Amino acid sequence: MMATAFFGYTLPWGQMSFWGATVITNLFSAIPGVGDSIVTWLWGGFTVGDQTLNRFHSLHHLLPFVIVAVVGLHLVALHRFGSNNPTGVDTKDVGDTIPFHPYYTVKDLFGLAVLFLFFSWFLFYEPNALLNPDNYIRANPAVTPAHIVPEWYLLPYYAILRAIPNKLAGVTAMLTSILVLFALPWLDTSPVRSGRFRPMFKVFYWLLVADCVLLTYAGGEPPEGTWLIMSRIGAVYYFVHFFLVLPLVARIERPRPLPTSISQAVLPATGSG
Repeated sequence: MMATAFFGYTLPWGQMSFWGATVITNLFSAIPGVGDSIVTWLWGGFTVGDQTLNRFHSLHHLLPFVIVAVVGLHLVALHRFGSNNPTGVDTKDVGDTIPFHPYYTVKDLFGLAVLFLFFSWFLFYEPNALLNPDNYIRANPAVTPAHIVPEWYLLPYYAILRAIPNKLAGVTAMLTSILVLFALPWLDTSPVRSGRFRPMFKVFYWLLVADCVLLTYAGGEPPEGTWLIMSRIGAVYYFVHFFLVLPLVARIERPRPLPTSISQAVLPATGSG
């Protein structure tokens, strides 16, 4: 999805799209030996141009079919194994489950409506809040913007990339920050899956949320002075959280007891009735 969004960002062919594509594709040049050849292959030449735009345009429309295929696999798995629940408690009998329709369909439609309303505010009233006004300027290879930034959803990873002065180390850290999410089942070994019953985990979870907000904001600022220091602090904690905090919390934390069933009351009964 991130690749699809990035390819779509290059299609307006404005100043920020052009230079964003140049910076992101140039990251592959950090690969020893074959990096420059990969960049030339991605560009379709020796610079970002029409041939690059044609390739990104095609990929932007082809990758959604891959996403749809993955969604199909998710639905197959959902139909075969059933859905999870926020409490992390396994279902014991039919009384612990509810039909997908109308409960989940209405819930998802409600969430979709709220999401549309949220982004409609940006679309109609604040169109430049999440975009850079420089992207209204036609792409010009001869003029470099004073501050090149990607789209807002890439800013945390961009902040990690810029926090490290070495190009190869920065690219490695940025990729690791994404790939570490696939290793979560092995990093967080707690037998309790839900944070509702893990008080210590909750604290560090909100610290991670705050850290991601910090990285997002710092990634949109020039990489100098205080913001560079904040990016480095945020990047360090990001990796500490996944590689040190999660395994350590899973070992020393004592979660609250789980209910034997989803339908069992969690709060103690009150009153004499």
